Amino acid sequence: MTADPQSEAVRGLSLAGFAATLLTYGPARVGFGLFLPQLRPAFGIEGGASGTIASIGFAGFLAGLVAAGELGERFGGTRPVLIGLICSTLGLAMVAFAGSAAVLAAGVALAMLGPGLTWSPFNRLVHDGLSDFRRPGALSVISTGTSLGIALAGAAALLVALWGVSWRWAWVFFALLGLGALAVNARLLTRLAPAPRRERREFWSGVRRRRAAPLYAVAFSFGITTAIWITFAARTVEQAGGLPGLPANGSSAAIFVALGLAGLAGIGTARVRRAIGLPALVAALMLAAALSAALLALAPASWPGVMASAALQGVFIMMTSAVLSFWAERIFAGGSLLGFTAALLFVAAGSIAGPAIAGLAYDRLGAQAVFLALAALSAASAPLALPRFVRIA
Repeated sequence: MTADPQSEAVRGLSLAGFAATLLTYGPARVGFGLFLPQLRPAFGIEGGASGTIASIGFAGFLAGLVAAGELGERFGGTRPVLIGLICSTLGLAMVAFAGSAAVLAAGVALAMLGPGLTWSPFNRLVHDGLSDFRRPGALSVISTGTSLGIALAGAAALLVALWGVSWRWAWVFFALLGLGALAVNARLLTRLAPAPRRERREFWSGVRRRRAAPLYAVAFSFGITTAIWITFAARTVEQAGGLPGLPANGSSAAIFVALGLAGLAGIGTARVRRAIGLPALVAALMLAAALSAALLALAPASWPGVMASAALQGVFIMMTSAVLSFWAERIFAGGSLLGFTAALLFVAAGSIAGPAIAGLAYDRLGAQAVFLALAALSAASAPLALPRFVRIA
């Protein structure tokens, strides 16, 4: 029997994408918030400063997205992916050996270039290299890298707490993981990456479309919500006394393990969307985010409350990420890289604004007020899913 000619490409792109997202959307993206309870005393950073550092990190994410759009249009998806992995690996190493808050912030920003540089290019690689039938399976494998990367980062933090060793060892491990992901992608993408299919260069003016406005609004709300939750959830729980039965700083680890594992539900996003339609799915996700924030505000030291909050947030992050991808694909026909990147730019803008504002509010008003306000924002975003706004069910 003759083997499917695309089988090798499917396996190779899936493995490369899995390794890249495991690193960039795992430790590189959530590491700062995960280890914030340890980083605060180590570097003398409080709520306002921690929010600023998180926003600086997400500014790196924004810069990566813009660079990915330009590099992807000129050179295809491979180059921005490899550059992104190099940036994340170097940034993680910088944090591991940081001696000041300034170096810490620079390392976080450099690490966060990676997620920006890899997300849309991998969408492009899969679109150019695989048939319509093969794409969903490959994208599902790639997306699981995010969830398992977050869970792996949480597991590393848990071992640090249980063994009583420095948090820096976890970041050394993350940097070594980055070297492995870089090696895998360098080997596979240089051999299997397809040539770009586009015959003409895209321009940013093409993303200004009226029917994309609800997509951009949801993306902005998504960015604010996830960035604040990822940055301040662990600190909130630890300051409330932590989860009963866990060692110091063990609660933050448990939160992110639950977040990552629950995010595996994102694999079923397309199936849920076919069952209930895009408007209902978007509304449900916004309400899930609202409930996640409310639970953390009202029950920050309760196992059921915190685990439910983390699980809902994991589902929200992964499913909404998938929603943005196929929503943009419908609006911007032809697999536009810049169309999807434009949606991600709104995610990045919300991610920059959210932690900076929340950090100041955290010090002045407290964690409960911040997360209740976040719940209100997510709930208020649900009407954006009304069929009158979402015309591509």
